[in-house]
Amino acid sequence: MQWWIWPLSAVSFILLVFVLNRWTRFGDLKIKTLDIIVIPVWVILHVTMGYCFGISLILWFLLVWCFVGAVLSWFLLQSKWHWRLFWHKYWEWSGLVGTLLLLIVTIVGFWHH
Repeated sequence: MQWWIWPLSAVSFILLVFVLNRWTRFGDLKIKTLDIIVIPVWVILHVTMGYCFGISLILWFLLVWCFVGAVLSWFLLQSKWHWRLFWHKYWEWSGLVGTLLLLIVTIVGFWHH
């Protein structure tokens, strides 16, 4: 199996969730696309790095992201953010960070091979 199948499947999954959220009653549940794609994107990032480079640095990315979350929570919760709002935003930001890392890994993978 080629390594680029996984980023392609991530894009198709994100588009599928976006379409389902937009054109079905699934969108009435107040669940955004970023709420759904977090775990699949991180798993696809792990598999893509493994197939493309032979090693996955996903643990280090997650450790750095958790440290960023701890610093953000310290600042934002002191700024009168409600803790539920912060954790919901952090969950959404995790989806964005995973997607950005997947994009970077895909570009570097195409450039490397």
